[in-house]
Amino acid sequence: MHLIMIVWLICFLCFKVDLVSTEEKRLLLNDPDVLVNRLNRVESVLAILNATIKQLTTDNQQQTVTIQQQENMIQQQQTSIQQQQTLTQQQEQTIKLMQSSVNNIKSLGTTYIRWARKQCPNNNTELVYSGYAGGGYYANTGSAAEYVCLPPDPNYVKTSGTDYGRMYGGEFDTNFFASDADNEDVPCALCRTDRATSVIMIPGKNTCYSGWRLEYHGYLASGLHSHVAASAFVCVDINPEYIIGGVNRNLGKMFYEVLTKCGSLKCPPYKHDYPLTCAVCSK
Repeated sequence: MHLIMIVWLICFLCFKVDLVSTEEKRLLLNDPDVLVNRLNRVESVLAILNATIKQLTTDNQQQTVTIQQQENMIQQQQTSIQQQQTLTQQQEQTIKLMQSSVNNIKSLGTTYIRWARKQCPNNNTELVYSGYAGGGYYANTGSAAEYVCLPPDPNYVKTSGTDYGRMYGGEFDTNFFASDADNEDVPCALCRTDRATSVIMIPGKNTCYSGWRLEYHGYLASGLHSHVAASAFVCVDINPEYIIGGVNRNLGKMFYEVLTKCGSLKCPPYKHDYPLTCAVCSK
């Protein structure tokens, strides 16, 4: 662009010289003053052209420096964008790993039964189902020992079988667990927590040891010691509920409080004929 302007100026000067009339040309040849004036004018024009060329050269150099600076800035921005893209990819990978870890943790978990309650504790536990406590009949010598939590929606396939094993409902046979608990049928809730992988029932405690989280607490229960059927120890919630309509004395798998007996059981720390508490703890 600048070179074009210089060429244009030179052409313009040449054109101006050509326009001098023949008479003026004769004057230039015959008059030294006119010739000197013409030469001075040409020198002035050349001086202007030289100054213009220098200025244009300086402008070109400044523009070159500016362009180089802009190119450097563009390269820096491109580098910054690449770094940000790399950081974003790393963050996305980290998020995926964290989500995977959370899913893995949630897929572990563990379960427990909350006896004498229809719902799970409000501590991030999932209710698998709310059902009915059951087990073998208290007076049958061949009855199964454990208590079971029966679901509310059983599936049957066959319609008959040999009457060998038997399942009965669970029932309180005492007012110990609540003032109106006698003869009430016992509910249960199967609970799952994804915040733990281990669950224990601690007899004789209503709190958990350090590092363990309390799921619920209450009183230890079992069958009557004089009944011929074996039983097991379970933890009945401190605030028991009942199955609606289960007030008749139908017996079945019975729930009684459990008292400590001194002798081979050391007293202290235990106390004779004191009812045992219990706690269900997770970790």
